[in-house]
Amino acid sequence: MILALDIGNTHIVMGCMEGRDIRYLCRMATNRLTTGAEYAVTISRLLEFAHIAPDAFDGAIISSVVPQVTRSLSEAVKMLSGIEPMVVGPDIRSDLTVRLDDPATLGSDLLVAAVGALDIYQPPLILVDMGTATTVTVVDADGAFRGGAIIPGVQLSLSALASHTSLLPSISLDAPPRAIGTNTVEAIQSGIMLGEADRVDGLVRRIFDQLGYSAKVIATGGLAAVVERYSSTIDEVNTELTLEGLRLIADRAYR
Repeated sequence: MILALDIGNTHIVMGCMEGRDIRYLCRMATNRLTTGAEYAVTISRLLEFAHIAPDAFDGAIISSVVPQVTRSLSEAVKMLSGIEPMVVGPDIRSDLTVRLDDPATLGSDLLVAAVGALDIYQPPLILVDMGTATTVTVVDADGAFRGGAIIPGVQLSLSALASHTSLLPSISLDAPPRAIGTNTVEAIQSGIMLGEADRVDGLVRRIFDQLGYSAKVIATGGLAAVVERYSSTIDEVNTELTLEGLRLIADRAYR
């Protein structure tokens, strides 16, 4: 069994992978001040809840966009399982062709999601990851990573609006009942949620034009299922792309 950990700016996704099956999946808050010992306690309790022993793992792998947390979480995994986790970076074997100006700058989260997507779907693909940032990335017809666009995510947009505007009420990230909001809450929800769907759709259509062909559009991330309902270009939601990619990379490394 593989312990897979994906560290984002807001959440850490932990998956216990047995072949293609996810035996256990959970989220933890990303906290840059949490020590390795503290993360070890949290993970130990989560594994206990799932009836999984820390020594049940044959390997461990981490992808991360938060270096401080990478170090703490690596320590936690070593404390619990005795395994030194792999950390996804430019030198990791992924078998993914990367056609960027500098392939070493490709974020581990984007690389892993592309690897996972190519194991499930036939290219060309457009991957829309809705996390702290919303990323729209392209895997072309040859299966090569071509790049894409990075924009502020839904939560960042809402936080920026709240921090620079006085007297705004507390807003939940729910889809509005209509495009024309008749009160402040509905108006903001319309702008944030429907605006996100239209922004993604606009970028996807521009990418189609540049490629000269269309592609299957896969959305992932915490808000993907909500935004997908209002998008005209997203074909499918798959929130397990990153874990699948981590499993594949770990399998190749531990052979």
